[in-house]
Amino acid sequence: MFTFEKVFVIGLPERTDKRDALSLMSSLTGFTLTWIDGVIGSSISDKALPFGWDRKVMPDSNLGSWRGHINAIRRIVEDNLSSALIMEDDMDWDVHLKSQLVQFAAAAGTLQADADHDQMPAVPASASPYGPAWDMLWLGSCATTFGQHLPEHLQIPAEQRDDRQALIRDDPTVPPEPHLVGNASFSWRDYPPRTRVVHVPGDNICSFAYALSAAGARRALHYLGIEGQHKPFDNHLSDFCRLRAGGARCLGVVPSLFVHHRPRGRVGGDSDIHGGGGGGSDEEPVREVGFTENILYSTRLNLANLIRGLEPEKQWKDEI
Repeated sequence: MFTFEKVFVIGLPERTDKRDALSLMSSLTGFTLTWIDGVIGSSISDKALPFGWDRKVMPDSNLGSWRGHINAIRRIVEDNLSSALIMEDDMDWDVHLKSQLVQFAAAAGTLQADADHDQMPAVPASASPYGPAWDMLWLGSCATTFGQHLPEHLQIPAEQRDDRQALIRDDPTVPPEPHLVGNASFSWRDYPPRTRVVHVPGDNICSFAYALSAAGARRALHYLGIEGQHKPFDNHLSDFCRLRAGGARCLGVVPSLFVHHRPRGRVGGDSDIHGGGGGGSDEEPVREVGFTENILYSTRLNLANLIRGLEPEKQWKDEI
């Protein structure tokens, strides 16, 4: 199961290395990508800066990241898509992604069935297997804080908080607990082994991958694009969900289904937002072995096996 009308990937055109990898990965796991060119922040006119943006405070790389995401969101609106998945160009996912999404859809539907539907559904009930009332599905982040653990500066009124969770139990694609990261506010030892948690987001960091419904894209374009922007995109996206901006209804999952891959090679090539080292000099650190956090059967690391028709290998052995 995939059932998003489009899958958009945001990436700078010159990062052909990342496009090569993701095109092969998506082909081998059964879906098609549509590329959205990333934006160099310094190319954005001062006249087009979002309200609140201060170039003296925020680096142009963050501005370019914001613009790339907004362009992808706007594409959903312009093309009148029923839904789309947006991801960044350094993503990795499990080779069993489609079966993971089936389990996620069931858990997401449970949370929506239990919700107080005092508004019209965001998407028609028949339109999405992920449920009748979602605007955004945050499928890839690097750190999760549940609503009941929000720090004081992110607190929202208790009557607006939604701490419900739905557990996906005995998920064979969840790594052993010692290899799980991203639990910013909780311990994995509070949950049974091999558990994936579907939840109403409190605060997430990193906009690795997220899906928007048609209504969700309109709400996101208004809040994240037109109303203003003064912080990194992922922080503002978290505000969008936590504050229920425009009535937005979000669901998240941890461990995430999409996580950035750290390939073997020069460490400076990892990120186009954050500086990565020596700019190609001989002193720049080189990673000998690639890895992806939280993904047990990494698609990127199993490319050779998938091409040859072999069984995928785990990143880590089972631990009791």
